[in-house]
Amino acid sequence: MTPIFDSHVHIGQYFETYYSVPRVLRTLKCVGITHFAYSSTTPVICDDPGVLREERQAVRELFGKRAFPLLWISHSMLERSRDLSLYLDADICGFKVHGVSERWEPNGKELHHVFSIARERNFPVMFHTGEHEECLALSYQRICLRFPTVRVILAHGRPLDQTIKMLQTCPNAYVDTAFMPHEHLKILLENRFEKRILFGTDTPIPGRYIQSSLPRHLRTRIATSQKICGKSWKQIGFQNAKELFR
Repeated sequence: MTPIFDSHVHIGQYFETYYSVPRVLRTLKCVGITHFAYSSTTPVICDDPGVLREERQAVRELFGKRAFPLLWISHSMLERSRDLSLYLDADICGFKVHGVSERWEPNGKELHHVFSIARERNFPVMFHTGEHEECLALSYQRICLRFPTVRVILAHGRPLDQTIKMLQTCPNAYVDTAFMPHEHLKILLENRFEKRILFGTDTPIPGRYIQSSLPRHLRTRIATSQKICGKSWKQIGFQNAKELFR
């Protein structure tokens, strides 16, 4: 089986639904995902470190070292544990910051503090990006440039023109393809960013917005991405993420 690394997976509470570890992992295995980086959405409503640790333990028991957890950070977590040590363990390999679920000033002291911790621990930081003032890709340019050793993942790569500008000006910036139109992936490849692109699906969230089954949707997305990437698929579908989430 050709390995596939999904750089953007979620478990946990999302609005009214709890996406359990077995449920999400069954979907990933069903479509051939062999490795993945994930974050729990549970911190949006619960900052209990014990609960989050139990979720990670469940993933570890079912997927072992092929699963790479990112800590979804909330302001309340920083209030409880300024250095985040209460939430960190040997498994955590990066941070996730979502500027829509919770307001983060792109150049504010709180985000700078998170980046300082990431720099100390050699963690990448994943940002949710979108067509909203709170999370435009280019709004994170200053902090990327200020922390050049911290690798930054622009999840979804939106807006595309701003994402391209970020990739051009910030050597530490990457982009994932979760919820990304296939035409945007083609444009990124035309701009020779194949070493900075991570394949991602945002599983299980697409299941909330499609009429077909989620496994069928993911198989189609994987197949189309492979076709678009051609010879670059091994790098985009596995190697870039494997090196980033080391």
